[in-house]
Amino acid sequence: MICKTDGIVIHSLKYGETSIIARIFTRELGMQSYLVRGVRKARSKNRQMLFQPLTLVSMVAYHKEKEGLQHIKEIELKEAYQSIPSDIQKTSIAIFLAEIFSYALKNQESNSPLFGFLHNALCYLDQTSGRIADFHLVVMFQLSRFLGFQPRNNRSRHNPFFNLREGLYQPVMEDATMCLDKELSKAFHSISLVELHGLDSLRLTNPLRKALLDKTIDYYRHHVAGMPEVKSRAVLEMVFA
Repeated sequence: MICKTDGIVIHSLKYGETSIIARIFTRELGMQSYLVRGVRKARSKNRQMLFQPLTLVSMVAYHKEKEGLQHIKEIELKEAYQSIPSDIQKTSIAIFLAEIFSYALKNQESNSPLFGFLHNALCYLDQTSGRIADFHLVVMFQLSRFLGFQPRNNRSRHNPFFNLREGLYQPVMEDATMCLDKELSKAFHSISLVELHGLDSLRLTNPLRKALLDKTIDYYRHHVAGMPEVKSRAVLEMVFA
């Protein structure tokens, strides 16, 4: 079957002397792995740029249901980023989110609303001139809605502590490794309610942002099977310190 679809490149790795295997989240086919031959040859430099993390592409692909590695017939740039490649804060966020997506979307099937959300979020990051220090946190919370583990919105005076494993607020802090304290729980709740266009309303201190990032990653690790340590977190924290 030949399928025309838009895609978001998640990551790629070297294969053989001149080829790569690219993981691409597509609108029509979900997450797929593509063997792209000869793309690392010197004369293919421009084409190799199409497989950088979070590149937005339009492609025609051969698709076989029972075959692990798929193949691309045609691929081109869908939309070119204007500021992400040159803005160190946006670049750091993009690298971090690409790593998160690689784990969270690992076996994701076709989901057009999810694809649309990711596409719009990346375009917003590229185009905005507003505050972006908390962009990655808001994206992770919104992404959890599509993945089925959105935090329950039950915080109250009687339920002030968020439980990372259960995904809800509770009346007592049973385990410091599993539950957030009142301050972190309040901030966790406020982030979960913010949309991308409301980023300017957030005013987190750097220590609170760092703690929230650590706990949000922990939350994902409780709900995304096999998710390892996130290596790009250190760079992101350094850039926004």
